[in-house]
Amino acid sequence: MAIFVIAVPALLVVILGYVIGYSIWEAFGVPGSPEPAGWTLGLGLLAVLTWVLLSRVHRLRRDLRRAQLRGDDEEVARLRAELARPRRRSRG
Repeated sequence: MAIFVIAVPALLVVILGYVIGYSIWEAFGVPGSPEPAGWTLGLGLLAVLTWVLLSRVHRLRRDLRRAQLRGDDEEVARLRAELARPRRRSRG
């Protein structure tokens, strides 16, 4: 059952991207099948959304804002120090 918690929103994102890509292809009247454009945009949208949601910096900034709203000075200082640390680059 837990797989549906992840699979259903992911599928909805892919379908939304597919519909947008398909519609753009049809709106411009480009010859050929709009299927590849739809699927490419749908999977691309899923990849971008996943990257944003899993981004470490994004999470740290969100936690910093929440700590500031709560007035948790120790947590704010820790998160600011964590954000100020240089990020490691991947060797890819």
